[in-house]
Amino acid sequence: MVHTHCNHQSASFRFLQLTCLSLVMIAYGCSMKVNSSASSPGTLTAQTIQGRVFGGQQPIVGATIQLYTAGAPISGGGYGAGATALITGTLPKTDGNGNFTITGDYTPPSKPSHFYIVSTGGSPGSGNPANPNIVLIAAIGNCAATSTLSSSLFIDINEVTTVASVMALQPFIASPTGTAGASVLIGASAANYNDLRTAFENVSNLVNISTGSVVNPTGSKGQLINTLADILAHCVNSNPGSDNYCSTLFTDATPSSSTTAGNTVQAAWYIAQNPTHSVSTLFGLVPAAPPFVALNSAPASFAVTSPADLVTCFAVLGGASVTNTNSNTVVSGGDLGLYPGTSVTNFSFSQPPGPGTVTAPATDYITDPVAENAQSDLTAAYNYVANLSPTGSLPAAMGGSTFSPGVYYNSAAVGLASNVILNANYDPDAVFVFQIGAALTATAGQITLENGAQAQNVYWQVGTSATIDTSFVGNIMAHDTITLGTGITLQGRALASTATIVLDDNTVTVP
Repeated sequence: MVHTHCNHQSASFRFLQLTCLSLVMIAYGCSMKVNSSASSPGTLTAQTIQGRVFGGQQPIVGATIQLYTAGAPISGGGYGAGATALITGTLPKTDGNGNFTITGDYTPPSKPSHFYIVSTGGSPGSGNPANPNIVLIAAIGNCAATSTLSSSLFIDINEVTTVASVMALQPFIASPTGTAGASVLIGASAANYNDLRTAFENVSNLVNISTGSVVNPTGSKGQLINTLADILAHCVNSNPGSDNYCSTLFTDATPSSSTTAGNTVQAAWYIAQNPTHSVSTLFGLVPAAPPFVALNSAPASFAVTSPADLVTCFAVLGGASVTNTNSNTVVSGGDLGLYPGTSVTNFSFSQPPGPGTVTAPATDYITDPVAENAQSDLTAAYNYVANLSPTGSLPAAMGGSTFSPGVYYNSAAVGLASNVILNANYDPDAVFVFQIGAALTATAGQITLENGAQAQNVYWQVGTSATIDTSFVGNIMAHDTITLGTGITLQGRALASTATIVLDDNTVTVP
């Protein structure tokens, strides 16, 4: 998973994001375009957008293309509410090579918007019957009110972009209707709009929409996405008049007591909502010659999300206070925040100022709405991690152990007094979760990351307080106080829900 620091704008345009995600999609998706000949200076003009639609490795011919913006933050709006189809005239269709062009026949919105493209129907390959069960999607991303989509933007829509978009955005997609070719409605209420923005940005961590391929094909997430894309492809490339591939997919993907899926996006939505439902049966739908390189055997779950999709962009976040002993603590790669407490000591921005610093572009949010939202996000992440099903037990004295990716649990206190190895088995997406019911105390030893393990994918969910007196790795989410000993380096985050962060000549770096 790629992580960069959160986008820092002026104070009036700061949006808290749940994860530190790549903003590449925003960069290549938007550009300023002002029509100087318009009667109103600053009028936005629609750009030409090009792309193609493929089913597996063959073009989809005659598919209908629509450009949408996700629902804006409207009071009382639910998920899916307010999604707007932008093309009001004749909808473009794909040609014999699956290519399409959206010209200036849409009106760019006048406020920040999230864009996505939906392809409906079409024939999988020239001369084949149309398949009304095909609905594919590519989430483009966010553009500011002063921007419109870039004229250089190229969108490759296929099963991979569909799975990645649905997996990232599924909490904000309106419930399926069971209708073939139904619209895909994405939106959120005002209270969840920042989360929607983060979900759109998360798509770029999973898939490159310019190539229609996963970002990391060797990682577990990439393999899961490709496997699900293969499952959808069996339906997309079928002849609904002579086989039942789509109806089988829709039945197998739909959980009990739910309206049966009626198109491929709806099937993907059900799988995203119920990642452990009928996994083996769905895996059996992978065609004999799958178009995307994927798993050789059924996974335990089709879940693509991880705790990283919830952890706040803050490097240091306290509940009651943030106390820096008179020392040269440096926080970088993430913000420093406090809520609901008001006391921050010995940082350059505190009163009186001190030697502690937060490295730009990171900044501080003290007892303000951004920090308040961050604590809400921390609560969500803490509860998410605490409710994961353990895959192994965590020794009370965990030193001297080697851990493979998984979720490890101990209902009581845990201590680290000697070296620990985290072995990712060459999976760059490997996640290590340590659920600790009481206190975490690290007095000595090192945490070594082996075979592709990454600090950003290590999570410590601590039931009470964490006391760290040795160099440490990972995201610490403690219910109470987090104390870093003198001179200790933390490659990760220190996030305390209710109590104090205590620092002393530390280096805290978000990986």
